[in-house]
Amino acid sequence: MPTYARQHQLKESLVYHVYNRSHRGERIFEKQEDFEYFMELIKSYKERFHVKFYHWVIMSNHYHFSIGLEEPEKLSTMMAGLQRAYTHYYSRKRKVRGYLWQGRFRSQPIERDKYLITCGRYIERNPVRA
Repeated sequence: MPTYARQHQLKESLVYHVYNRSHRGERIFEKQEDFEYFMELIKSYKERFHVKFYHWVIMSNHYHFSIGLEEPEKLSTMMAGLQRAYTHYYSRKRKVRGYLWQGRFRSQPIERDKYLITCGRYIERNPVRA
């Protein structure tokens, strides 16, 4: 199998576990409208970047997604835009300045066939454990 085909096959088999927490663990999704706004942003970025969501959870101070992208190299651009857009909303709404997120989002590639269900179970049980 040529190298390109192997790399292309690997790309298609990967999904990413993407997550981030708020700065100092503070609540950043306080009201229903905050959750709804973040969900609207997700919907917009999902369409723009052709993202497939397998599992997701948004809690009061963090989020977890397992996602697949048609162009995985755009993961950083997508997530940076999503977090920046929510930060602008939050800062404007609460009339605050400063950091909202703990830092850059984290992402771990996971193999769709081997780890997706395990990761999904972790994501979906996160609210129960909290």
